[in-house]
Amino acid sequence: MMLFDKFSIQANRRSPGKVDLALRSWVRYVRVWRAELRRRASWAARVRAWRLGFQVNSFRLYDLAHQDASQFVPDFPLARRITKINGFWNPIIGNKLVLAYVAQAMGVPTPAPLGCIIAGCAQALDGAVATNLLATLEQWIARAPRLVFRPHWSGGGEGVFFVDRANGRWRINERPAETAELEALVRTLDRYLVTAYVQQAAYARTIFPRTANTIRVLTLRDDRGPFIAAVVHRFGSSRSFPVDTFHAGQGGVTAPIDISTGVLGPVLGADATGRLVRCAQHPETGAAIEGVTVPHLHRALDGMLLLCHALPEAQCVGWDAVITDEGFSILEANSIPSLEVWQVHEPLLAAPRTAAFFAAHGIAPRTSTRLPVDPDSSRS
Repeated sequence: MMLFDKFSIQANRRSPGKVDLALRSWVRYVRVWRAELRRRASWAARVRAWRLGFQVNSFRLYDLAHQDASQFVPDFPLARRITKINGFWNPIIGNKLVLAYVAQAMGVPTPAPLGCIIAGCAQALDGAVATNLLATLEQWIARAPRLVFRPHWSGGGEGVFFVDRANGRWRINERPAETAELEALVRTLDRYLVTAYVQQAAYARTIFPRTANTIRVLTLRDDRGPFIAAVVHRFGSSRSFPVDTFHAGQGGVTAPIDISTGVLGPVLGADATGRLVRCAQHPETGAAIEGVTVPHLHRALDGMLLLCHALPEAQCVGWDAVITDEGFSILEANSIPSLEVWQVHEPLLAAPRTAAFFAAHGIAPRTSTRLPVDPDSSRS
């Protein structure tokens, strides 16, 4: 863990998938409640949020003291039931190596998988025997100037880091690293996929160059087939580095995308208390975000829908893709996506087809709509 801290790598705490579906659902539910109880808020604030079926953080982000809560997908019972929507396809959808092979088979661009790290040992994917860890890393860096290490099954940027070389010296997340440090770090890893880094398009590099700034797309499947439910663009910051995660206090920002035009809308971030921060441009670089047109958007959305057809039980998926100058590349699929990145911009249940999807899975809003009191007013 000392090396994880030194190189700013967020620890991967996700379940490796050894428990059965029902137990995994309850484990996730317990974790949600544990995180909720650890948040700094008065009991009055908690009760006000829970009455509507939301966590305190969601109540603040969605401004439910003034918004119609019935238009938002609630956190409860979502936290317990969302695992069951994709069922036993959860580990298939979320496994990045499996997704890479499916995408390649369907002709959808995805980062080239170079190998895996299993129990600290490098495993080649082309049949070659990887007997020496450092020699294998040398082979991989020769094929791709920058390597991405990410757990097979994770989310929220957990465990992700980058490796490259500058002036003949290794770097981890842009920080110089001794060869012995890199080897020691990699030997602590298990079930990791190593891929080539994908260079993002010029517009995204201009806004913030240090992270891969992704479009996050929610696809749902009903009896009419898969459809696009919501699309946003995330941009990282020095605080969210090495990823573009949008969570309270982590520094990333997000903007909605007009699907018809590809134009970015108003930019939102979240401070450490969970309150929204509105800005017209990137908070660090000052680059304009609102009004920027995302190129190749519809090509990316078509690629995601194609993958939905190839994964017939992928009923609810959050896709991460990076737009490139030539097109796009699918980075990962999240089978249990966090909905806040979309709902901070627009409530999902405002769209009838989306509302019908969640209702069909037993996830419906409470009948109450607005509360007159801001839950932070009595915050401890």
